[in-house]
Amino acid sequence: MKGPRPGRPERRRLFFALWPDLALRRALAAATAEVASRAAGSRIPPANLHVTLAFLGMVTAEDVPELLAIGYRGHWPGLALDFDRVEYWPKPKVLVAMPDVTPAAGIQMVDRLWESLERLGFEREKRPWHPHLTLVRKVSRPPPRGEELPIPRRPARDAGAWKLALVESVTDPAGSRYTPLARWPLKGDASQLPE
Repeated sequence: MKGPRPGRPERRRLFFALWPDLALRRALAAATAEVASRAAGSRIPPANLHVTLAFLGMVTAEDVPELLAIGYRGHWPGLALDFDRVEYWPKPKVLVAMPDVTPAAGIQMVDRLWESLERLGFEREKRPWHPHLTLVRKVSRPPPRGEELPIPRRPARDAGAWKLALVESVTDPAGSRYTPLARWPLKGDASQLPE
């Protein structure tokens, strides 16, 4: 395995994301399997399903403790994401699942993350946040516009359906692998609620 070149700091490709639990990951993969298979392209493995909140790009290993500290600060709002439709984005050639309504709690999370990240010198994404779940990359046959998704609804207070995660992206010949370096519960997670 190759290490960093002498004199060059180790760099890692990182992002903050909403990370679904195993049950939700399986439900999302099952609910989107048919529409994803019709799109003809590289399907995203269920283990990689996530909703990006803040993409950081390549960061030095020295920055990781400060990024982890952001996740440990405060309570992150609980939220429910209902993926209501499929969209094809032609420029990146991806098929995504989208909610009809962007949850206010998600916008609040993104804003809080970027406030902390900007203090560390990261440049905020200029485009507004649109929560989406990438299903297929390198799409060669997009589905018809307005395709609906039969994804089961899960209440916001569902036990651990989503967590905030700092995720590392590693690309190898088999494709991208996403590994959460840490996960934090959202307010509204059953572990945070009174019995």
